Amino acid sequence: MIKPFQQGAHPLAGKTKSIKQSGNRKIIIADSVTAATDQNIGDILVCGSHCGANVGHIAVTNKIGAIIGNDAGMGKNNAGIAGLAVCDTHNIPAAAVASMSAVIGSGMSTYEEGEVSAVNSLAARLGVSEGMSAKHAAERFLETLANSSTA
Repeated sequence: MIKPFQQGAHPLAGKTKSIKQSGNRKIIIADSVTAATDQNIGDILVCGSHCGANVGHIAVTNKIGAIIGNDAGMGKNNAGIAGLAVCDTHNIPAAAVASMSAVIGSGMSTYEEGEVSAVNSLAARLGVSEGMSAKHAAERFLETLANSSTA
């Protein structure tokens, strides 16, 4: 079982940067999904990580509000975006950007340059779609989640 990370607990996690806030929700930029901590519960995480199943499980365990990562070229059987389904199962909207649109491992590149290539069904219901910029998708998630009553 994946354990939630506490502030500074993972030595390679890196740092997060808050870009925008609405209510009690923030858009957080990080190079790795592992940078998310208990301080980011309910936040929108835009990261440079792939969106594989393990990343989905980390998002669920750390109670991330929404996540945008990299599709890592999709991979065999769409392994690079398998985390989108994991997040869907746990009511977390999730999207991935095309690996050719943003630098893998760079949250800021994902946010500034990424073009959405895949979404889970919850993200689609919130108005996030393929071809949309990651920045616009993150702002859509923020707008929607800031107006919700959970976490």
